[in-house]
Amino acid sequence: MDFKQVSYFLALADTLNFTRAAEQCHVSQPALTQGIKKLEEELGGNLVHREGRYIELTELGRSLRSNFEQIDHTRQLVNLTARAITAGESGELNIGIMCTIGPQALVGMLGQFRLNNPQISVVIHDVAPPALGELLLTGNLDAVFCLPQSVAHSRIRFLKLFQEPLVLACPPNHNFLSRKSISISDLANQPYVERLHCEFRQKGQVFNREQDLELDIVFRSEREDWIQCLIREGAGVSVIPLYSLIKPELDYLPITDPPLSRTVGLATTNNSVLSPALEKFIAATSGYDWSSLEAKWSDDIVKLSAETT
Repeated sequence: MDFKQVSYFLALADTLNFTRAAEQCHVSQPALTQGIKKLEEELGGNLVHREGRYIELTELGRSLRSNFEQIDHTRQLVNLTARAITAGESGELNIGIMCTIGPQALVGMLGQFRLNNPQISVVIHDVAPPALGELLLTGNLDAVFCLPQSVAHSRIRFLKLFQEPLVLACPPNHNFLSRKSISISDLANQPYVERLHCEFRQKGQVFNREQDLELDIVFRSEREDWIQCLIREGAGVSVIPLYSLIKPELDYLPITDPPLSRTVGLATTNNSVLSPALEKFIAATSGYDWSSLEAKWSDDIVKLSAETT
C-alpha cells in the first residue's frame, strides 16, 4: 500500500467514476485502475463493485473509507510540516541565555523574531557559564547568548552583538547617589554584595590586590535576582551589568575608573549544515538594531547626570 493508491481510492469514492477520478488525480485511467487493483489485492477484497458504468463501494470500501481519509490527512500534514521545516518556517529552537544576561537586552529581538516567524517555537534556557560550551557541542542547545570567554572552543563561533556597560547598583538614598560617577577605589570598606557569576570576579580580585583594595563582602550569591533584592533592601552595593537591572530598577552610577563593560553575543557551533530555523534565528539576531541599547544607555547617563547636578 502506498499513498498514491489511497488517494486513487478516495478520488474514486468521491466521484464513483474512473475517468473523473483519474482526472482528479492527474493520472491516466489505466494507471488509476491498476492502483485500485493493487490496493484490493493487498487488502484481500474488492473496494468497489462495477456493473457496466455503474460503480458503488463495497462493504469493505465503505468500512475503510474513513480510515483512508485519516491516512490521506496525515500524508498532507506530513508534507506541509516537512516543507515548513525545510523552508525554516516551522520548528523548535532551544536557545540558552547566560544567567547573568538580563531580559531587557534581549526581549526586543526575541519578540521581533517571534512576530516574523510565528511557526518557530523558541524554548529559552537559563544557563550558568561553565555549562555553556558543553550544551552547545552536545546539541542540547542550538545557540546561546553569552560572553566570548564562556565558549572559547575551536568548534564554536561567536557573533558579537553589543557592548554592555557595568554599573554600580546602590540601595535607595545611598550617599553615592549624589555623585555623577564612581571609581572602583571608592568601594573600599563599603558593604558589598558579590555576584559569584560576575565575569570580572577574577579580574576584580587581581585589581583589588594590586590596589590594596579590600571589599567588605556581606553576601555572595549565584542568583542575580537575589543580588538585586539584597541591594534594594539596603544590604550593600554591587557591580552589575546595566541591562540586567530588573524593574523596579535599582539606582545606579556609571563606573569611570576604570570603565567596565562586557561583550555580549550569540554562540553557535560552526557546523557547515544548520537547521533552516536556526539560520533564520542567526540572521534575525545579526540583523537586529542593537545600537538602540547603546542609545538607551546614553540617554540614561544624560538623565542621571542632570539629576545629580
